[in-house]
Amino acid sequence: MLVVHGDITTQHADAIVNATDPSLLGGAVHRRGDPAVLAECRALRASAYRNGLPFGRAVATTGGELRARWVIHTAGPVWSAGEDRSALLASCYRESLRIAGELGAGSVAFPAISTGAGGWPPGDAAAIAVRALRAAPTGVEEVRFVTFTPEVRTAFTEVVTSDENIAAGLAAHPAQRWRRLFAAVDALTPADRAVTWETPEHQLPYPRYTEGFWQVVRLLAELDVVVPFDWGTWSRDTPLHPEGRGLAGAPVADAARLATAYIRGERFCEGTLESGLGNGALDAIFDRLRRWFTEEHGGGR
Repeated sequence: MLVVHGDITTQHADAIVNATDPSLLGGAVHRRGDPAVLAECRALRASAYRNGLPFGRAVATTGGELRARWVIHTAGPVWSAGEDRSALLASCYRESLRIAGELGAGSVAFPAISTGAGGWPPGDAAAIAVRALRAAPTGVEEVRFVTFTPEVRTAFTEVVTSDENIAAGLAAHPAQRWRRLFAAVDALTPADRAVTWETPEHQLPYPRYTEGFWQVVRLLAELDVVVPFDWGTWSRDTPLHPEGRGLAGAPVADAARLATAYIRGERFCEGTLESGLGNGALDAIFDRLRRWFTEEHGGGR
């Protein structure tokens, strides 16, 4: 899950979600004026949805001239102080994700449904959105929340990067995938921990990691351990970085944050992962994740 600031109609994604009203003729996509999308929406109104698209439901059309292959239209409910309509808002996200999966989309960009004209409080809307999507089975690999105002971006970022949400992302993976990670960690040899450096002629030196070590890094990334948050600021401000001291008593989300700091840091400064091997941070991450896994699965490895 990612949170970005921008215009949903300009997103590069397999599918984007258009928060519309039951008429199917409203929303950001129609304001942009894409004729192919508008034509398909009018056809849907003339056939399957003569009475309009019900709140909480979703339907797909072509992406027309947009950067997305498909547009998924969903009718977002209007917030009410006197009536709980959260189930309808959650349904917008679930139904849109379901349709995206059926279409074969690997990435979906969502707006903050109902937070604009629908008047939904951003913090509550973000919590509903993230819970609904986390609980929904899907083959979609990336969900992107595209926010239009700083207030909404802050609300969604706080929920997506919270301890609770990060832990939920870790727990969503089958136990067997975690066992593969720990088996790969246990299989690391002294040679896997002894990084060599090469300096090609007229080039800067770079580290050479073994395939066994890269396998561990890949498995970490696949298990949602690389999480979206301000890892640069966190790394500067937390006592857990760089050595991971105290991680055993910290939330498991901090293990994910520390892993992110090292894995992303390697992309910008070759040798960051080597430092994590040398100062014990990576072992602290593995130990914290293993203890969390044992707690989650009743002691079985």
